[in-house]
Amino acid sequence: MTVPVVVVAGATGRIGGAVARAVLARGGRVAAAVRKPWQVDKLRSALASDRALVGLVPAGDAEAAAGSVKGAKDALGPLTGFVGAAGRWQQRAPGKEPGGDLAELLAANQQANALLARAALPFFRRQRRGALTFVGATDAALRDGSAAFAASMAAVHEFVRALQRDLAADGVAAACVPLDPALAADADAVAARLVDLALPAAAAPGLLPRAGTG
Repeated sequence: MTVPVVVVAGATGRIGGAVARAVLARGGRVAAAVRKPWQVDKLRSALASDRALVGLVPAGDAEAAAGSVKGAKDALGPLTGFVGAAGRWQQRAPGKEPGGDLAELLAANQQANALLARAALPFFRRQRRGALTFVGATDAALRDGSAAFAASMAAVHEFVRALQRDLAADGVAAACVPLDPALAADADAVAARLVDLALPAAAAPGLLPRAGTG
């Protein structure tokens, strides 16, 4: 039986950390990426497993992302899944929308996940199997979030849709789990949904319908 190997973006956060722990609890292996050098040892200590590999991937560094994913494949085995759990919530504040927020939220919610996902794609395509799962936003989260947050999550949703179109013929699935920050306190439950879709036994559907989720 193939041992699951899951690449996790955002493993220093509540959801991403819970995802990494859930994969390990199911007997899988985790390749986690962090953006800052001091986070490497901290996450290694938190996961405390010889089945977890932590790599440094600075923001926007595609070369580091490619090296980290290749190193994970060489050290842990063929990749079976990816979970994009990096992200940041921003509540709506009527009449106040600082100009820099959109770039920051796009970087946190879409680009940080897409960077690692794109690095993993060639491996999934060659294997003709695998699943990529991302944290999305419910209607309630989009309604209560800032305009910049809503725009950044729209980018996540459309990225997943584009992956579905591009990967359908390659046997690789892509899905999005809508999340409401009000429910994020139950990080383990959210992580379980993400891992269920990222593991090869799961039939990952298209972008999960948001209608009725918020």
